[in-house]
Amino acid sequence: MIRTSTFLSFVLFLVSASTIGAQATNQVGTQTIHTVNLIGFTFVPANLVIAEGDTVQWVWASGIHNVAAYNGLFLSGSPVAGPSSFSLTFDAAFLASAPANGNVYNYRCQVHESFGMVGSVTVVTNNPVLTITNFISSQVATLKVTGATPGGLVGYAYSLAGVGPTTMSAGPCGPLTLSLSAPITVLPMVHANGAGVATFSPHVPGGIFGVSVWFQALDLGSCKLSNGATMVVG
Repeated sequence: MIRTSTFLSFVLFLVSASTIGAQATNQVGTQTIHTVNLIGFTFVPANLVIAEGDTVQWVWASGIHNVAAYNGLFLSGSPVAGPSSFSLTFDAAFLASAPANGNVYNYRCQVHESFGMVGSVTVVTNNPVLTITNFISSQVATLKVTGATPGGLVGYAYSLAGVGPTTMSAGPCGPLTLSLSAPITVLPMVHANGAGVATFSPHVPGGIFGVSVWFQALDLGSCKLSNGATMVVG
């Protein structure tokens, strides 16, 4: 359970505030299926931008490969010889259960990462986007939210316990389901600028290298939660 003091602070925070060598896509209803081909030591295309709800299919005709996201956000399994494939749908349920910094899912082939076999999937949603940079022990990190209500308040919270979910009543915002597990620590709220960008710069404590931390932000103007962000202290 959330500690009483933390719980009250958090309530106040919520209430007061495919052709080979090219990308192949197929439309299924409103969902798009994107194909990434594994060719040699390369993902083709290496960097995808997709919409929430789309599916990515990784396909390799030969070679021994797998598809492994950093921070354990997804994994195709142990490396296997082709022909083989792996598919993943980046819908709301997946995004909530495997929150990625900036909605960017960086991944690699575990066998050939040293050869530069890496890629990324960026998921575009209708919610504010939380991006965290310089998350390094004894330094000042930057927690940046874009797509917030211009001039409105944005709040931040984090957990050391995991990804959640935790559902809470947020007064006029109604119940919200966070991608955080209790206990939850609330950080100060900040105002977004006229472009809807809010930035908070906390100091990362020293001596905690390798610790996992889960973050999320709330735009109090729209009552929309940002993506979660799974971070490891560098």
